Amino acid sequence: MKSVYNSSRKHTVVIMQKFIFYYTLSICVTLCAGGREQSTQKLIIDNDAGGDDAMAIFLALLYEKYFDGPEIIALTTGNGNTDENNVCINNQQILKIAKRQDIPIYRGSKTSLVTTPASVHYYGHDGMGDNNEVYSGLIEPHKQNAITALIELSKEHEGKLSVITIGTLSNIAIALKYDADFLNRLAHLYVGAGHIYSSEDPAPEFNALMDVEGYHVVMQYATPDKVTIFPYSQTRAYCNFSRDWRINKLGSLNTTIMRNQNKHERVSLKKSDRWLSLDPSVVATTINPDLVKEYKYVKNDIIMCGDQRGINTNKFVEKDKANVRMVFSVKTEEYRQFLMEVFSAGD
Repeated sequence: MKSVYNSSRKHTVVIMQKFIFYYTLSICVTLCAGGREQSTQKLIIDNDAGGDDAMAIFLALLYEKYFDGPEIIALTTGNGNTDENNVCINNQQILKIAKRQDIPIYRGSKTSLVTTPASVHYYGHDGMGDNNEVYSGLIEPHKQNAITALIELSKEHEGKLSVITIGTLSNIAIALKYDADFLNRLAHLYVGAGHIYSSEDPAPEFNALMDVEGYHVVMQYATPDKVTIFPYSQTRAYCNFSRDWRINKLGSLNTTIMRNQNKHERVSLKKSDRWLSLDPSVVATTINPDLVKEYKYVKNDIIMCGDQRGINTNKFVEKDKANVRMVFSVKTEEYRQFLMEVFSAGD
């Protein structure tokens, strides 16, 4: 009887030891995951890639993998730097280079809501430097379209999903017209578009101009608790570096991603002795808000008619009178170092 008792007791002790081990292990896993809010913080990047979009997407992917950043759950495409067919292919290539073909691509609007301006091909006719490279093994885009995907993913991840737009606002505007609660379900919408008008910066910003009506629709739904805008004028003011630094410092990083990024900007880098790129600055301040020096509250919109079509209107106001929060200034040197640090990761 005693041997049976001892055997039973030993068996109970073993079970308890196993329980304590696995319980402790589960706590460790939870704590490790807790430092990175990937179980809760989700991100979609809506883009018109574009060499600048490529850099922004690479930045987000590297930050997710090596710095515990938000989880990228989808890319959505639209017309802009090049036609949407090229944008889709460029997204496929970006994910192939980054070895992240697990991320779905959803194809979006091929035109603007009303008038579709011609692209200026700043990054080449294909949007990625006209390198004429052919990639094998590209993953096909999802059969579901971007508008439906945005709406359904906002329901699936309600309160946890943020969207960054670094192209036109066509997809977001259409989503809002289909589902007026779309924006309310997002944790936040970050918009890389528009500008603060000045005599030094009098022309309309590209992303805003490519779909003026789409931009206006989004601003009609916007609230400062849900929408943050990063105007190109603020990139010019605070994220403006020399071409020499871009080529010989950032561009000298010997990683697969940076070597490819240099090819993606092969055309654009020849056009100025300055390097100022809106899209990576938008993504950087989204995934690392500590880079923002100052936010301001703004009543923001866009002029839709006449010779000032595409010009943004901005009235700085108190929060209760604003429709957006604006990234007004950035910590320039911290941003420079952030780019160097993140793009040094990998390989």
